[in-house]
Amino acid sequence: MKTILVTGGTDGIGKGVASHYLKKGYRVMVVGSSIAKGKLFLNEAKQLGAEDRTIFLQANLSLVKENLRMIEEIKNKVESLDMVVFSATSHTIKKEYTQTQEGFEFNFALAYLSRFILSFGLKEVLEKAESPVIVNVCAPGMKGSVDLNDIQNKNNYNGSKAGFHGSRLNDLLGVAFTNKDTVKKIKYVLFNPWAVATDGMMNAIKNPVARFFAKQLVKIVGKPVDKAVLPIIELMDNPPKNHLTAYIQRKEVSLTKKTFDRENALQLYGNTIKLLEGKMN
Repeated sequence: MKTILVTGGTDGIGKGVASHYLKKGYRVMVVGSSIAKGKLFLNEAKQLGAEDRTIFLQANLSLVKENLRMIEEIKNKVESLDMVVFSATSHTIKKEYTQTQEGFEFNFALAYLSRFILSFGLKEVLEKAESPVIVNVCAPGMKGSVDLNDIQNKNNYNGSKAGFHGSRLNDLLGVAFTNKDTVKKIKYVLFNPWAVATDGMMNAIKNPVARFFAKQLVKIVGKPVDKAVLPIIELMDNPPKNHLTAYIQRKEVSLTKKTFDRENALQLYGNTIKLLEGKMN
């Protein structure tokens, strides 16, 4: 039986992917912050008669210690992982620079640092599968840059831009991962779903007027979750030949773009390792 792990697996795209593979007969592990949503997912699995191959893991992935705990729990529960999908995110825009309990900027910690730790931390268990693949749901193919001297946006913080910055960090994470990977068995896919109509995104908009206009916009350009997950599923069922690829929906993105610069990726890797020193015990 194949096994898939989905972070952010109780909401939106993550839940859409998890539900698909649950119906397909996979063992499905979902990580989410809400126990209530986790119970709902487990109940849905029970209704499908799939409760014996469904695992919910509650965690706050903005914390390094929680990511480390997840790695150990996952390794204790399964011998191998065939697929990993990173889709945990926060739709709430922080108006001010906000730190986690461990001293990292919140968006940086959840959108990038968690995926960095899990990518490298689950590498060994992924390599035990026949054709392992990681799908990092972010936004490759978009413009932007990373200030390697201020990767946590401490200077001139802007909440709206923090999310886009996280995607640029993940572009470089994909490059660093495949450069550091000497085994070359895991296929790493950076995936941009474009506009998706999710409840989480809408609920995060507190202003009624803004929420109304957001809903109208999503109706025009957005896709429902069941449609948005189809390109992800296609990529996981038929992984690309190259070790690193990037897509906007079904359109492949050229890795020659400046956002995938190898030197920047390796420098970011080194900076991240330094940030994590003393917090990985």
